[in-house]
Formats: sequence, structure tokens, C-alpha cells
Amino acid sequence: MTDAIAVHDAQLRFGQTVALEGVSVSVPQGTCFGIVGESGSGKTTLMRAMLGLQRLDAGEIRILGTPLQQGRAALTRRARIVQPIFQDPAASLSPRSRIRTLMNEVGTVLKEPHAATHERLLVILKRLGLPDSVIDKYPHEISGGQARRVAIARALLMKPSILIADEPTAGLDVSVQGDLLNLLQDIRRAQNITLVVISHNLAVVRLIAENAVVMRAGKVVEIGEVGALFGAPREAYTKELLAAWPSVTHAASV
Repeated sequence: MTDAIAVHDAQLRFGQTVALEGVSVSVPQGTCFGIVGESGSGKTTLMRAMLGLQRLDAGEIRILGTPLQQGRAALTRRARIVQPIFQDPAASLSPRSRIRTLMNEVGTVLKEPHAATHERLLVILKRLGLPDSVIDKYPHEISGGQARRVAIARALLMKPSILIADEPTAGLDVSVQGDLLNLLQDIRRAQNITLVVISHNLAVVRLIAENAVVMRAGKVVEIGEVGALFGAPREAYTKELLAAWPSVTHAASV
């Protein structure tokens, strides 16, 4: 089966700073894949490259077997396949528009009647545990947890094959984090969506992902099945990361 996302020898520099150096990653379809690393490791840059928001200096990225192309037209076509959930969902929602307007824009992109979009939206909102009334609010009128779910709702409304979530639990209470992760897993399995989770939090990736890559300074340090990766890491850097998250080490051993 063709990989959902295949990155081959990605190279990128910002001036003298190496952002990505020889990064190769394969994300199997229908799985949850984690990208782990500290701040500055290159994980968010890799995400932006996967989304076509950052052009590589060298290397190749393929989405469902098709080489990723640049430009507005390519970005619009790709939006029907790959949808991001950004770290700050409120910032990704226009503060000047009611949520209903933001959702209707999806129907416009899909060339779908607004009534049909709205009908699908109500089903998604129910699954996400959001009241129908949320669509008549402005982004600043809802909580951070609700904004995260609204961002997920808009992404799902596009009927994507791939979701890429950047720090999906950042800024949320621990109990809400667990609910959100369970929700993402349920949606992934029900709709056979490929889920890519970018996080500095090893506990999140350990709980949700099947495979993961550990990054440092723009390079792949280690990659593999999560149980083996966190249960018996080969590289010293991975061991250092795990030592800073004792709950991950404990979870891997039970």
C-alpha cells in the first residue's frame, strides 16, 4: 500500500541554521504516527513542509504517492486530502467571523451546498461533544478546549484522508487532554484517517501513536514502533528524553 506521507532526504536551511538535514520518514496509511522532539528539533518545520507551507531546499515529499507541489492551486487541491490542526486553534480561526461563516467556507471549497455542509457539521459537532449553538459564536467567545474541537470539526468537514496535529493537547487540562486524544483515536479508526501527531510531550505520543520518529537539531535520531522505541531505545538522546518523562518509561514497562 502507498504511504500516506513519504519524506525522502528532506534538506532545509534558514541562513546558517540547519532546519532539516537528510530527513526521511514514511507514514503508513490509516495509522497514527508521532513526531517527537524538543523545541528547535525541526518537528514543526517538518510539519509545515508536509503541508506544503514550507519549500524544501532539496529532497522530496509525496502525499499518497503524488509528489507535493507548491502554489495556491496545489494547496487548495491538497486541502481536500491533508488538513492541519495547529497548536493555537484560536489563532487559526478568524476573530472577525462567526464559526458558522468559517464552516460555510469549507462548503465553498468543496463546491457543496451550504445546507449539506451544515448537515454534516451537526453530525461532527455531536461527535466532538460540542453544542449546535457554538456555530453562532465568535472564536473569542468559546474556551480553549472548545476552540481546539472547533478546529478539528472544520478539518473533518473537509473529508480529509490525513490529519496533522501540532501539539494537540497544549494548554489543555490533563482530563481534557485524555478526552481529546481518545476522540482523535476514535475518529481515526471510524473514518480510516491517517493521523500525524507532532509533540514535545512523549507521554502523548506514547499513548496515541503506533510508530514515531525522534528528532534533534533537524535530524532523525531514531525511528520505529512506539513500544520498542520507548521501551528499549537505542540512542542516547532518546534515553535522555525518556528520563525527563518518567511516566512514559513506566507506561512502556507495564
